[in-house]
Amino acid sequence: MNWTFMSLVVVEAVLTGAALLMFLYRGVLDMKEEDHIILDSAESHLAREQDSIRRKATALGRYLKVVSIVWAFLLLAIGGLWIAQGLNLI
Repeated sequence: MNWTFMSLVVVEAVLTGAALLMFLYRGVLDMKEEDHIILDSAESHLAREQDSIRRKATALGRYLKVVSIVWAFLLLAIGGLWIAQGLNLI
C-alpha cells in the first residue's frame, strides 16, 4: 500500500468519527428543543434557552455541511487512487 493512500484513509476515518460525533450532538440538541408558544413574560427564560439551542443547531449544521463535502472529496480521491493503484498507473 502506498503511504498517500493510507494517510487518506486515516483522514477519512477521522472525518467520519467527527461527523458521527456532530450528528450525535445535534440529536441531543434536537431532544432539548421544544415546540411550544411562550405567552407569559415569566417564561421568557425558556425563549432564550430555545433560541440558544436553535443557534447551536444552526452553527452545527454549517460544520456538518463542510465536513460532508470534505468527506465526499476524500472518498473520491481514495477511490481514484485505489483504482489507479489497481491499474498500476502509480
